[in-house]
Amino acid sequence: MAVPSPLRRVVLLGKNALAVGCLDVLRAAGAEVVLVVADPSDQGVDDWQPSLARAAQSAGIQVDRPLRINAAETIDRIAALEPEVLLSCQYAQLLGAGIRGVASAATLNLHFGPLPKYRGVAPIYWAIHNGESETGVTLHHVDAGIDSGDIVATRRVPIQAGDTARDLYLRSTEAGIDLLREAWPLVSAGQADRRPQDPAGSLYYNRHSVDYDRRRLAWHDDCAAIANRARALIFPPLQYPEICVGDEVLEVGAVSWDRIDHPGRPGQVLAVDDTGILVAAPGGRVRLSDLHNAGRPLDGAALTRLEATPGVILA
Repeated sequence: MAVPSPLRRVVLLGKNALAVGCLDVLRAAGAEVVLVVADPSDQGVDDWQPSLARAAQSAGIQVDRPLRINAAETIDRIAALEPEVLLSCQYAQLLGAGIRGVASAATLNLHFGPLPKYRGVAPIYWAIHNGESETGVTLHHVDAGIDSGDIVATRRVPIQAGDTARDLYLRSTEAGIDLLREAWPLVSAGQADRRPQDPAGSLYYNRHSVDYDRRRLAWHDDCAAIANRARALIFPPLQYPEICVGDEVLEVGAVSWDRIDHPGRPGQVLAVDDTGILVAAPGGRVRLSDLHNAGRPLDGAALTRLEATPGVILA
């Protein structure tokens, strides 16, 4: 019996370090990346994230930046390239039936969550917010649902006690690139697993489930829940959780908590030093460190000048 030829013709859709790393993996594995589909905003300039468009152009690969991936003219352009695999890596637009049908073998997505758990938007935020001890990355087929297609491969990503969303994002990016490196030979050979997801184990968060403009910390929850939400919001340069001292808004760059008893009210400052503020919370204490005001780091003296002193109740 004849051995099928390996799948080689790939269209890569995506952005950021994940997509750039996956482009490198595909090229190193001998895949022919016939097109890179970048975000319309990707003008080929590296920022805190590398530009996928720049990486593709440097490799001599054609780049498209369609405003609507599901438009008929976009589908026709991509179909004319006769791709065997479409691979999405943090691509922002949902892939409709037309574009999913362009690839002759598979349309795949690399998702920053351990499917079927944490389908949808902001899986890293929700994993930290919910106090998980680990998350994962998943390579899966794209179907009509949201992150609900059959699973090809997964990789676990531990969550450490002090991890911020930025920390976990960086590790998930590395894990996703490694997962593709491991799985691609089987995908290319047509020998990869294809495991249906169990919907009973799924969680789904839509794009309205988290509002990153609401960053002020509240103090009515358990100390662990307060710290977890704060860590889930720490993602420089995009956002930090905030506290209010008098008329000043302070940004929080690191958070920890403990179960030590205290006499304070929720949100009351218990102690101040050069590392930050210790705050009373239900069930224990929360330490807020790496504090900034308008981008300026704050030591103990600066915090005292702002009246962040023991006994003050944080708004």
